[in-house]
Amino acid sequence: MTPRTLLAALVSTALLATPALVQAQAGGAPAAPAPAPATKEAAPAQAAPPPAEKVPDAVFDKALADYFAGNARAAAGPLYTWLLSAPRTHENYAWGQYFLARSLIDLGFTHAGGVYLSRIARERTHPEVLPRALETLRELTDRPHDEVMIDEQVFGALDLGFLPEEAGAYAHYQQGLVDLRVGNERWATTHFSKLPEGSAEASRARYALLVTRLREVKEPNDELIEDFLGLSKDEKLTRESRNEAALAVARLRYERQDYPGALEAYGLVKLPELDPGRATLYLEEAWTRYKLGEVRAALGILTTLDAPSFRDEFLPDKYLLRALIYRDLCHYLPAKRAAKELTRRFADSLEAIRAREDLTQDVRLRRAASAQGATRRAARYLEVLELEGERLGRYAGSFGGPLYTHLTKTYDLAHAEARRTYQARLEESVRKQADTLLRAAEQVRLMEYEVGLKLYERVKKGAKVVAPPEEELLSPSQVGFTFDGEYWNDELRSYRVHLESRCIEENP
Repeated sequence: MTPRTLLAALVSTALLATPALVQAQAGGAPAAPAPAPATKEAAPAQAAPPPAEKVPDAVFDKALADYFAGNARAAAGPLYTWLLSAPRTHENYAWGQYFLARSLIDLGFTHAGGVYLSRIARERTHPEVLPRALETLRELTDRPHDEVMIDEQVFGALDLGFLPEEAGAYAHYQQGLVDLRVGNERWATTHFSKLPEGSAEASRARYALLVTRLREVKEPNDELIEDFLGLSKDEKLTRESRNEAALAVARLRYERQDYPGALEAYGLVKLPELDPGRATLYLEEAWTRYKLGEVRAALGILTTLDAPSFRDEFLPDKYLLRALIYRDLCHYLPAKRAAKELTRRFADSLEAIRAREDLTQDVRLRRAASAQGATRRAARYLEVLELEGERLGRYAGSFGGPLYTHLTKTYDLAHAEARRTYQARLEESVRKQADTLLRAAEQVRLMEYEVGLKLYERVKKGAKVVAPPEEELLSPSQVGFTFDGEYWNDELRSYRVHLESRCIEENP
């Protein structure tokens, strides 16, 4: 899709009644129900489960020693057993929750560990344990996690007056994000102003504010673009956030038809060494070079997008741009083939859209929707829950019956909720992908019609071939090799296609 398109992006209950069974008597009147047999006393209520057997504190001490000896597997089960019988007012109860959480996290059960850390944060019964729990929760937010449980219910609802500096900064940042989501930028700015200057949270807060303002303004000004440019060079942000800021600069400049500036901003995107890169980044750069008249360079980038790394990417605009380039160079038959390639490749998806089928079951649309934004985060969190749930079976013997049963229920509930959240986000995202595909298909049909007219256009006498636009040739320090179908990651951004123009110009 074009940079312009990417810029535009950010239960009833049924009552079941059982009809009464009526028996007809000989006289036609319904028979009265037989009275229930009299009993001397009411049926006893279901017996309450017996209280947990008292576990001595020595079990806690032994489990703690196992944890510090590096044996989290041996510590987890006894810690849980001790917590079942210990009163919540016990001086070590919060410590038991904390070290059980750390044991589970060390064993790869990040969600279960987050559940116990969140309990500590909500109960706030031990002032010495709380900062450690919050710091561990903050570390968990760098991975796929339960955003409602940790971001909203813990950091989004904390009393900010008593927190240590690092945890307090992250809490201010999260509460500012909550305010931005509900449209209250003034309150968000108040939270963000309390972040330590020069901290990573302060940089992330500026990025969140800029993205929010970008959605609200119709004509982005130079100041907004410069702010994004500054963030693209801020080392306190993650590489992904810096790249997103650079892409925002490129897309805003493209929108303002500053194509050289947009191309310069795309060059600011830094990828890991030998990384194949992003398909959307290459496609946007191809559109920018096309607007600059560098059609052969744009066609070279489209060749890059045929590499095996990108063949499953959802890029319907790729075929449209290829058809436009062939049309501009008057290669009309290749233009028609490029246009038809879109409808051929996405035939199943287009048919599903027109038939109004469940689009979440379409493989291409589902994959494209799951690779973006909130839907991507929900999909990754669901994958984590599935992996950790499968891993749980390997620890059934080590954990013991009570802890294993408890964790099984915990993961079943979390998986059901994560599945519901993912499905809701997927349904919304897949509709956007379907709209993108329909727009590209409509443009391709117009392209086919226009190219068809050109194919049968008569050439008048005296017409001459139009000289193609000059493009920069290889410098003496550069070497060119004929493409033989092999793709190398370090060459993906340097392909160029030599294609002569067949256009003719009529004499006046």
